[in-house]
Amino acid sequence: MKTINRYVIGELLRTFIFSLIVITPVLLVSFVVQYLLTKNIPLRTIIDIIPYVVVETSRISLPVSLLLAVTTFFSRMSGANEVVALKSLGIAPWRYLWPVMVLGSLVSLLSVWLNDLAVTWGHHGINAVVYRAAEEIILNELKTKHTFSSSEVTIVVKGVDESKRLLSPSISIKEPPSTIEARYARLNIDFVQSELTVEFSDMKAGSAGNVRYSTDSRKISIPLDKMLPPETVKRASGTGLRDIPSVIAEYEEMSAGVRRQIAAQQAFVCILGSVDEWAIPDWGRWHRRLKNHQESIERYEVEPPRRWASGFCCLFFIWLGAPLAIWMKKTDIFASFFACFIPILLFYYPLFELGLQWAKRGTMPSGTVWIANLGVAAVGYWFWRRVHRY
Repeated sequence: MKTINRYVIGELLRTFIFSLIVITPVLLVSFVVQYLLTKNIPLRTIIDIIPYVVVETSRISLPVSLLLAVTTFFSRMSGANEVVALKSLGIAPWRYLWPVMVLGSLVSLLSVWLNDLAVTWGHHGINAVVYRAAEEIILNELKTKHTFSSSEVTIVVKGVDESKRLLSPSISIKEPPSTIEARYARLNIDFVQSELTVEFSDMKAGSAGNVRYSTDSRKISIPLDKMLPPETVKRASGTGLRDIPSVIAEYEEMSAGVRRQIAAQQAFVCILGSVDEWAIPDWGRWHRRLKNHQESIERYEVEPPRRWASGFCCLFFIWLGAPLAIWMKKTDIFASFFACFIPILLFYYPLFELGLQWAKRGTMPSGTVWIANLGVAAVGYWFWRRVHRY
């Protein structure tokens, strides 16, 4: 059995590593192209993004590569009647499949760690690169589309010349509401102050029909977080697993503070008998704040089981893929892979997302995120029974 187990694990590891080497660059290229097209990131900054994107793509490449390796190896093994030969020697499939399950557990633990690394180091690293390339991203957007919009600022230009000077710029700021127009303008990023400085020259003045340009120059500074997403965003999906308990405790403390405010105001109203005080606006604001804190707590409580369930999909994919490949007895190695992978795409991920949304809304317990994995386990158990019986 030691020889058989070494053969199974050795062949499986070789196929797994080869699949990982092939699939990861494909996903990497697709992610890089996406950033080039959607965020207009300069080509030379792509090199800085690659390490972070590799961690991001590993969350997809690990389970897919492992499923491909398992279905490929056991399809070839079953198609060559090696499974039948082992059964004729009295060796049941579980005796050489349990090391594969151990390997799947180890890869699942690695996947959980990479999931956590991707949402902390990976996402923040990508945002930091985008932040540093803010000036070129804005200029590229203005060159191609002649407009750049964010949540607080809108810039419209006639064009951008070779010296990176904006031609006929018009900048509209929402808070406070204002619009500035000029013949020319230049952009400059101050990373120390985290500001975008716009220097106008030949500013436009006068009313409609009586437009003139003054020789005055003016500078305005706009915080970078109004132009681009900030480097760090406090949200559940971007918080590390080790930091989630402290964040939950912080929200619980804030919720307790709001409840104390509501209780104190209720006692004050009851003592004075001021029934009209129940209609003051503070009541609605406090209750909304309490509801927001509770929703935040629920989102953070869902995050740890979501990452563990997402990481351990590797193990459940093996649980389904190995017996399915043996049961199909196909010499075509990709037939078993797609017979397993397509139902996973059609049913597993939508079911996982459904359980996640239920848990986030608080309508179901946080453990509901495991419902997709349990569904795969049930189908895999059915195939396991057929493999052992026949």
